[in-house]
Amino acid sequence: MEGRANCSHSYKSPDLISRIHQDLNGYRSKRDSSTDPESPEMLRRMMPQGRRLRVCVVGAGVAGMRCAQILGEKGIDVTVLEARDRTGSGPNWIHGVNQNPILDLAKELNATTMPAPELPPSIYDQSGHLLSQEAGQKCSGLMWGIIEDAFEYSLKHSVSIPQEQSLFDFFKLKLKEKDLPESTQELILQVCRSWGDYIGGSIEKQSLKYFWLEETIDGGKDRLIDNWP
Repeated sequence: MEGRANCSHSYKSPDLISRIHQDLNGYRSKRDSSTDPESPEMLRRMMPQGRRLRVCVVGAGVAGMRCAQILGEKGIDVTVLEARDRTGSGPNWIHGVNQNPILDLAKELNATTMPAPELPPSIYDQSGHLLSQEAGQKCSGLMWGIIEDAFEYSLKHSVSIPQEQSLFDFFKLKLKEKDLPESTQELILQVCRSWGDYIGGSIEKQSLKYFWLEETIDGGKDRLIDNWP
């Protein structure tokens, strides 16, 4: 199956600004010493009088370890909890490199990065037969197209979407709208289930209401991080 690197979704409506870009732009434009969580002023407000602040970070992945590092540099006692017997979160993809703080962090830590591979999809039908490259690309294209629609729909209608409505429900609805043969719909639904491999859970259980949280940063070639120090 092709990697996520082959999908670079863009919201179709020019007025629909993704939430991740809203957050990043707001952080860059509004950050000052009175509200910056890294500033000494803000940290002093958090400190109990006469006591040293202690923080527990849950998860020793990239985010958790970076959080612990920053807090430690500010003189805070940090305890990191991790369920596994190692740190790090395995292979890491950086989706979109334009103004992406994760890429800046990778460079700061001298992590090894490389361009993400762009490979043609290899898709097998229910009988275990490999589809032709043309048929595989068509199925894959339909899947990623519906995912883009789901991102946009979830971002725009998150408030009104019932929590029990799943991403799988959205896939089925969109495939019916395309008026495809039933056998083709079933094949593409099987392909769509591969999205669960990216998020670590089945699409039947993923709520469409919160699907926008899976958004990535667009722009530039995606990169694969070979190792985190």
